[in-house]
Amino acid sequence: MKQVTGSSTSLPNIEVSIQLALDGHSFSVRGLDTTAAGPATAEILTPRTTLVPEAFAAPRNASEWLATAGLAPLADEITVCSAPQEGLVAVMALPAAALRQVQERFGQQLRFTTPLLDAPASRRHSVLLRLRAGLLYIKVYDDTLRFAEVIPAPTEADTLALIERLGAEFPLREYDLHLAGGEAKSLRRLLGKRFGKVSCE
Repeated sequence: MKQVTGSSTSLPNIEVSIQLALDGHSFSVRGLDTTAAGPATAEILTPRTTLVPEAFAAPRNASEWLATAGLAPLADEITVCSAPQEGLVAVMALPAAALRQVQERFGQQLRFTTPLLDAPASRRHSVLLRLRAGLLYIKVYDDTLRFAEVIPAPTEADTLALIERLGAEFPLREYDLHLAGGEAKSLRRLLGKRFGKVSCE
């Protein structure tokens, strides 16, 4: 972002990760120890995440969208929304205590994101998978987005079971698999033969 003075120098974006335990009762926050100044983006890693069309995503309705998706926030959680991205907004639930920690460090002007907002390079008959913190982020495209969900998958058996269920809805042999993140190689070994083509992004 260009400053008012005309300088082209921009502040680095600070990345913070808020990860919920799979039991939903504890969390960890990474990135609070950074000393750099600049805007902060908090990546929320939770299964209580859904995508909503931008036109309907008023922040005051965020918890209602999660409840409609069967992902109602827990009693100690609060909902936040990402900035719009390609016509979609991510709605996420996170512990109010985690949000307070991040706001105390970076102020109120936080941005929120999730791996569920990632998109593959190609969207024609494509499946994007990312495994983070025991959560499998799944997006299915057939020119347009057909399916997007975050599902707990703490073991390889869980991942295989989820892909079996996905294969009952979509002919995976006709789809290209796009893998992202640090677990891409292990996912390729586990799932590659079920898809027409595999790439790591």
